[in-house]
Amino acid sequence: MADVAPVRLKAPPAVTVVVPTRNEAENVQPLVEQLKDALGGTPSEIVFVDDSDDGTPAAVTALSEQDPEGVRLVHRAVGERTGGLGGAVTAGLATARAPWVVVMDGDLQHPPGTVPELLTAGEVDRADAVVASRYRGRGRADGLSGTFRRLVSRASGTLAKIFFPVRLRAVTDPMSGFFAVRRDALDTAALRPYGYKILLEVLVRGRMRNIAEVPYTFAPRRAGESKASLREGLRYLRHLSVLRLAATRHPGSPAGRMAGFALAGAAGTAVNSAALWALGEVAGLPYLLAAFLAVQVAIVWNFAVIDNLVMPPGAHPRRRRFGRFLLLNNSLTPVHLGLLFALVQWGGLHYLPANVLAIVVVFTLRYAVTSRWVYGAPPSGVAGTLRRAVPTRLLLAALLTAVAFPALVAIAWNELWTRGEAVPLLIPVAAGAALAARRIRPGHSEPDVHDRQVDGLLAAVLLTVSGTLLALKPSPGWLVPAALAFLGGAAILLAGTRTVARLRWALLLPLLAIGGVSPAVVDSGLREVVTLLGRPAGPTSSDGGLVTDYRGTELLLPASQLPGLALAGGAACLVISALVIFGRRWRALSRAATAVAVLAAATVGAVLVVLLVGRLFGPGAFRIAALPVFTDLLLAGVVAVTVARWSPDRAPVPARAGRQHLPRGRFVLVALLAVAVLLSAQTLPQVEWISAGGAR
Repeated sequence: MADVAPVRLKAPPAVTVVVPTRNEAENVQPLVEQLKDALGGTPSEIVFVDDSDDGTPAAVTALSEQDPEGVRLVHRAVGERTGGLGGAVTAGLATARAPWVVVMDGDLQHPPGTVPELLTAGEVDRADAVVASRYRGRGRADGLSGTFRRLVSRASGTLAKIFFPVRLRAVTDPMSGFFAVRRDALDTAALRPYGYKILLEVLVRGRMRNIAEVPYTFAPRRAGESKASLREGLRYLRHLSVLRLAATRHPGSPAGRMAGFALAGAAGTAVNSAALWALGEVAGLPYLLAAFLAVQVAIVWNFAVIDNLVMPPGAHPRRRRFGRFLLLNNSLTPVHLGLLFALVQWGGLHYLPANVLAIVVVFTLRYAVTSRWVYGAPPSGVAGTLRRAVPTRLLLAALLTAVAFPALVAIAWNELWTRGEAVPLLIPVAAGAALAARRIRPGHSEPDVHDRQVDGLLAAVLLTVSGTLLALKPSPGWLVPAALAFLGGAAILLAGTRTVARLRWALLLPLLAIGGVSPAVVDSGLREVVTLLGRPAGPTSSDGGLVTDYRGTELLLPASQLPGLALAGGAACLVISALVIFGRRWRALSRAATAVAVLAAATVGAVLVVLLVGRLFGPGAFRIAALPVFTDLLLAGVVAVTVARWSPDRAPVPARAGRQHLPRGRFVLVALLAVAVLLSAQTLPQVEWISAGGAR
């Protein structure tokens, strides 16, 4: 038997280092030597993607002949160098064989000794990408020559974070060209490289979920010339704009698609209402016929938006998708028109706001039909979201509450335009939503169990309280506690007692709407501050309002339109939220005091803007600017953003075996809808809507 010499097979690489080069011949050999020293015994390969016109390809080829499996060359000839440096990196990513790919420059400004740190951080943090950052911890940017380049680098990074505040929230150096990425987490076919900043392309189009960072010192260049230029800066700005548009289109998650569908539907509601007004008021058609035709217009609009921006195209051609979209959405038109008829004939609503309410009610069903049968979304869309997503269930509880208490919705709507006696519901609702957003997920110690008997008992008590209050106290003053009792019962049945217990303060914040806060002192202080600031406010008028002058004509902002009540309610929401988040400590009071001062400054600024609009543009613009809805929206936004920034992110709960338990939703949803319809019959006669055309 002949002797067979053993063959030693080289281990497959654990890491691929992709180095884009252009005229870096002097740096190739030192870089390879330092990389091999840094990686030690780790199986690796170094892929040079070269766009050079000098001796760089020859230098890489010489090293590749010595180590064919450890050093490889991908040379792009003139005419094939699409995408610049980003295109070179993408070509290297496509040829990588290792599970981890490290991207670094070939000019030795990225220290090879940091590569093992990137790989270790990726494995320890289970990250999809690890960014080497000049601005994290001990990181430094010594290699940026001059103050101007440092300023440009920081400004460019800040601009990227402004464009992508969510995607880049964990990244301190989005301009870095030194990073590691897990190969199976990146689809190179989805990349559209353009210019030098390939990291942005990877993080945004790659939709990386878990990103880690490692600090490093950006070293001075040893040889060659920098490729930065004004032209590259302009390409970067264009790239940012293209990425922002691409990131908005076709969201990958079911929640993102539902949000996009909702935004498209909101725009479609405006189109529907405009078409309904034109057909009903201008053309004089019967309102049901006008509503049917307006729905057709809105369907065409919604398809154009949803098909191009929201839903993935699927396997069907566009013509067939449009046919299905038109057919299936029209199948819901009888539900829409029936609800519209009930709200107008039995509820006494004007047909324009009734139409908006009907659109909101059928939204969930319309989304389910569209995503399932038109675009072929998997069954885990709405049904799966309803089973597993607590935020969706809480949103359904809120929508059911709106169906059960249309009079309360009408009061809230009217107060946006007339500023009634109660604190507008918009501000405490916004504060409650922001407070609840970070408290939906359970903590580590909370058991994943729900007692259905306890859930049913508590929900029955709350729903009984709601019905009793509505029967015995039908006055508008008792609508808020009755609605909150219904909301609590619905939330318990849909999300469980433990979830509602975590959100108790967020659910109780709307009680401030009946808290009886007197705005007299607040309004007086607002008048004094605005008057003290002088023109364009003008003197205080005889009835306590504020006046401004437009070409000799006095324009009055009466005391009833001043946002003192809204400011008082917003301040109360901020104080309560601070105590809930920070506890009964001085920190809570200091945070609340600062936030209230900011809210007061925003209120004063809003009043000054209203008066300035009147002084510059006249009575017509003044009447629009003086509508309370604009000030209330501003204050609600300030309160919601403040509370959201205060609320800490809860650490993610470790994955449990099986699906998270939630109470059964289908039967509960049907039962709650029936109860909501019965309760709505009690308050529909009280509904009075105020619209642009006056009160009905």
